[in-house]
Amino acid sequence: MNLGSMRKIMIKSAKEKLARHKNLGQRSTLSVLQVAELLDIVTGNSESATTHPAIFFDNGFSLN
Repeated sequence: MNLGSMRKIMIKSAKEKLARHKNLGQRSTLSVLQVAELLDIVTGNSESATTHPAIFFDNGFSLN
């Protein structure tokens, strides 16, 4: 499975969860943060957060 198909599956899953959340209304168990994360996935805004996973390894970082 390549990266493109994994993204499509993740977006499809997020859309399904958001649709379920919309149908359930107040009975939904999703928090505001969870809904915001799902919306970020669907709109593509989560891309910038995942492009720098090695932020601590690129800089001179020491625990000493």
